[in-house]
Amino acid sequence: MYLLVFFGTIATLGTLWYWTYRWQFKFADKWPSVRPRYAIVGNALIMLWKNDVQRFQEIKRVFSECDRILTAWAGPKMFLITSHPDIVHQILSSPDCLERPFLYRFAGFTQGIFTAKLPVWKDNRKRLNSTFNQRIVHGFVPYFVKCCEKMTKSLLECADGETVNIQKYTAVCALEMAAGTTLGGDVLQQGDGKEEFKRGLDLAFNGASRRMVTVPFYSDLIYQMTHHYKELMEGRRIICDFFTKLLIERKKFLLDHSKNTDVDTEEEYNKPKILVDQLLGVSHDGRQFNDIQIRDNVYAVITGATDTTSLATAHACLFLSFYPDIQERLHAELAEVFPGNIADYTPENIKKLTYLDMFINEVQRHCTVVPYVARENTAEIEIDGVKVPPGNIFIMSLYAMHKRPDIWGPDAEKFDPENFTEERIKDRHPAAFLPYSAGSKNCLGWRYAIFGMKLIMIHLVRNFHFSSKIKHEDMQFRHDLTLKLPFQHLVQLKKRNPGKILTMVE
Repeated sequence: MYLLVFFGTIATLGTLWYWTYRWQFKFADKWPSVRPRYAIVGNALIMLWKNDVQRFQEIKRVFSECDRILTAWAGPKMFLITSHPDIVHQILSSPDCLERPFLYRFAGFTQGIFTAKLPVWKDNRKRLNSTFNQRIVHGFVPYFVKCCEKMTKSLLECADGETVNIQKYTAVCALEMAAGTTLGGDVLQQGDGKEEFKRGLDLAFNGASRRMVTVPFYSDLIYQMTHHYKELMEGRRIICDFFTKLLIERKKFLLDHSKNTDVDTEEEYNKPKILVDQLLGVSHDGRQFNDIQIRDNVYAVITGATDTTSLATAHACLFLSFYPDIQERLHAELAEVFPGNIADYTPENIKKLTYLDMFINEVQRHCTVVPYVARENTAEIEIDGVKVPPGNIFIMSLYAMHKRPDIWGPDAEKFDPENFTEERIKDRHPAAFLPYSAGSKNCLGWRYAIFGMKLIMIHLVRNFHFSSKIKHEDMQFRHDLTLKLPFQHLVQLKKRNPGKILTMVE
């Protein structure tokens, strides 16, 4: 009798749970689902027993089969996935789709601007927007150039024709740019630990991305019993140790500066501040960032700038190697704008480099460094006539959107900087190209990223000719938070000006 009651209760609760669950997602019946799909686990099996390259290929396949919206199931969790510019634009520009879903929690540092929940993000973004305005970024140019010249001198020490992993050099340059302009001064010129920091960054990013596509790892209890958790924590420890030392140095500098400077308080408030000064300072209403918020925001900005800039420029060097005619056209433009051995790297001169703009945009189209973004709606929205209740998760592939033949034509896979001529741009969907996302949650440092990438490429192309045994058809990627190759960016360097470096006007 008791057994009958027990099993009857279980069956009743199970049926009730099923129909409640079924009703919750009934609105999505109009949209097709990713295949294959299995009971209970959904689509999760397609990611099991695959390496990171195979995972990337599987995700690429799924989005290539998606015209407007597909439903994807990670166990009991449903994701709405899309790469259509109409829908991507609607979601990214909607004030009801500003929340980041639970997946971002796996990246850690949840009080920073990259992974924070909506209330914390709004406060952080409002207070930090001014630190990356155009005037401040233009003021960074001399420091950017200094970092680029240091990178160029290191490369000139290589033998002519030597094969190098170019990302090793762009990563150090991007890190020095990011840390110097975020924390102030030449904070990295005298320090060690850059290679260790890069290792920590790789561990942290790879660990977070693996957890996002492994449904059993959504459980903290299960994940903490794996070796992947230990690797992730090791990566975060390396990163935090690196930042802690730099923050201590900056705090001491600001304290000494305040003791030796007699400046009107209102004037000091209105003076533009680099990121760390904004984080360590006091706002008009007397609020301060706490230590965790300072650490997490420094992490978000420096790691984001370092990883994206170094990868984009390393990818660009490979494309220069693949297409010598494009490389020579770019070099000719640089020689015209910056003739001779001395260059005036003003923002005005950099804006004259229209072909460099087109080239970098085409690199970012083929190699969208942040390939996916996700949002959760906090209020009901309507998409394609379907009312989507709050609390649903949208995953958008910017990488797939940048390769859609219905946007970019039948030669979408072809590398062609002419895709970004004014004539072609005006006939294209306004949301077809979003390398820095869009809307209120677009990349905070997009101006910074553009200037950093341009100056690195200017120095590399003016001083070296690139070739590689890697071919365009060899390009493949592995699943990670950012778009990474499964092999090194190996290029051969031929010096254009042996024995000297083309420098900046003093």
